Amino acid sequence: MTLNDNKIIAEGIVVPYYLYLRADGIMYIRISSEKEESVELVKQMMEKLGEMVNYKKVPMLAKHEQFALPGKENRDYWATKEACPYLKADAFMINSIAMQLIANFYLKINKPVRPTKMFTDENEAIKWLKTFL
Repeated sequence: MTLNDNKIIAEGIVVPYYLYLRADGIMYIRISSEKEESVELVKQMMEKLGEMVNYKKVPMLAKHEQFALPGKENRDYWATKEACPYLKADAFMINSIAMQLIANFYLKINKPVRPTKMFTDENEAIKWLKTFL
């Protein structure tokens, strides 16, 4: 399987999270709207992610599907060091006005501990993430 012309070397699922480790070392996470996110699911997803990356830190590109918007409890937790021990940097794709509002709030209020940026262009996000490889 390939993702944006990059081979996928490992896959994992903890619904609503679909994890794809790209050959270039970037973890791509697609967040679906089929199940509401929760802190417990984030913890389960991070266990799976840790296994996939052999417990080493990697940069992450995340994309929420339409109607899959992270709640306050998840944003509060995700911003902490404890939530994501295997992530070096977070790039989030912004694909709606609602997501833009949440993203601005997240950056200003939650102040994530990892380098975090929001992008509308996936190639720019990947270029930025590659600086953390």
